[in-house]
Amino acid sequence: MAHPQGKIAFICMLLLLAVLPLAAQKTVEALKAEAERASGGHQAVLYAQLAQQLVDLADHQFTDALPEQGQSTVQDVLKYATLARDISVKTRGKMKETEIHLRQAERRLEAVRRTLSVDDRPPLEQVEKQLERLRNDLLDAMFAPPKKEHKPS
Repeated sequence: MAHPQGKIAFICMLLLLAVLPLAAQKTVEALKAEAERASGGHQAVLYAQLAQQLVDLADHQFTDALPEQGQSTVQDVLKYATLARDISVKTRGKMKETEIHLRQAERRLEAVRRTLSVDDRPPLEQVEKQLERLRNDLLDAMFAPPKKEHKPS
């Protein structure tokens, strides 16, 4: 006869594994709400963090054999990363932090892509390339020489 403690531990582990994606979803929703309320560079960083967390959510979805949801989440990664770039460049706020989070999201997405079947990889590769372009836009804006003001003669 099996030990009751072993059965309890096993059941607890199964419950924990079932709840983890829900906890990540709550975190994503909370971060999304906070980002919508924020402004300026802080909002850009929050959207970049959201994009980064969505990559992890997509990974869980692919792992749980939900490729359609995973692909949809990857498109959300691109949406929020674009918002982060746009806001950061427009406000010139927290550009470095925003770029760092987008770089981490890009690297994580690459790791996720490598775990997928060949058929599921192309959309992630496209988003990776777009994330790289967004990061380069941020870097260009950070290191661009200041614009000279033209004074009327």
